[in-house]
Amino acid sequence: MNSHESLHSLAAKRRRMAQPQRVHKFGEGVLADIARLCMNDLYSDVSFFVEDQRISGHCAILATRCEYFRAMLFGGFTEERQIRLPEVPLEAFKVILGYLYSGTMSISTLDVDAILQVLSLANLYGLPELESVLTETLLENLEVCNVCAILDTARQYSMEDLNMKSLNFIDTNGAQVMEDDFFLMLSKESLEEVLRRDTFIAEELKIFQAVHKWSLHNPDVDIKSVVSLVRLPLIKVEDLVSTVRRSGIVDPNNIFDVIDKATKPENLPYRARQSPGVDVALWVTRSIVTKSEILIELSFWHMINYINIAGLRNSTYILDCIVEISCDMTHWVNLGSFTFSIPTKMFVTFARRPVRFIRIKQLSRKNYFKDITISALLSTDT
Repeated sequence: MNSHESLHSLAAKRRRMAQPQRVHKFGEGVLADIARLCMNDLYSDVSFFVEDQRISGHCAILATRCEYFRAMLFGGFTEERQIRLPEVPLEAFKVILGYLYSGTMSISTLDVDAILQVLSLANLYGLPELESVLTETLLENLEVCNVCAILDTARQYSMEDLNMKSLNFIDTNGAQVMEDDFFLMLSKESLEEVLRRDTFIAEELKIFQAVHKWSLHNPDVDIKSVVSLVRLPLIKVEDLVSTVRRSGIVDPNNIFDVIDKATKPENLPYRARQSPGVDVALWVTRSIVTKSEILIELSFWHMINYINIAGLRNSTYILDCIVEISCDMTHWVNLGSFTFSIPTKMFVTFARRPVRFIRIKQLSRKNYFKDITISALLSTDT
């Protein structure tokens, strides 16, 4: 080859290198071939015994796809090629193998119980990609009938996001969750976490009755620490004397101390929902209006720290009134007497606290309440 040909060949080579490289990918075919080896005796070099069923495996594939199996099969701890997995659920293990061999999983074919079992194995085997997808699926399918099982799983494997969103769901659906049979299977640790929450909204007597029922279903569990989280002073005195005392899970000698606390309104430990910036007066279940008084009952106990009273634009008058708030319609907190000119807005501010009832008493004889609007909120900066 002369020098001219050599230069021409070099230039052509450079042009080819400068052009985008065309790579043909045949990944789907490769995955399909590997997937066919899943639980197949062909070329198998390891056997797993799960629920007394033998399942064939391939060490190279499993070790390449999963660090857990790499340590198990090539970690130097054992050369055994017949491995028993006594605590592993069979169907969940098959799903995991299918994922490792094919890189796919049909989650839509799994119910929540199956997803929880697969999730536990994904956590054990260190498969974060799979954990993430399964967690998202559970969050999309949170329901009263499955949230307790999901919460227990989230706590067991320290899945913080799933744990918190399960707790938030229980907060807002407390009454229904406690009535569901699966509530009785909630672990003691999860039950205590639910009861500690100030945002777990339900009648305290209902909470006590649910705890009592849970204790009967779990007779071998020490119930004292659970009962200590029920806010007994929030229960009416007559129910303390009858329902609580007769249950046998509260020391009768403590009932009198509880009654004493219940009769004092100061610092009662009410549970309350927090919705910063939301007008919770719009969530009323009942609003009673007379010539001298407005009584608003909110749908739940809410944390608020100001009430806004506003008049209609086409009205002009002076409004004198007293504003009171309460959690039980027995103990009322007087926020003071106020005078303002309608239609000017009046803000009644106070330290943030749980509220269930708002009562506004008009001091003048004429009925102006038909011309005003009420809103109750928690500041967004609290």
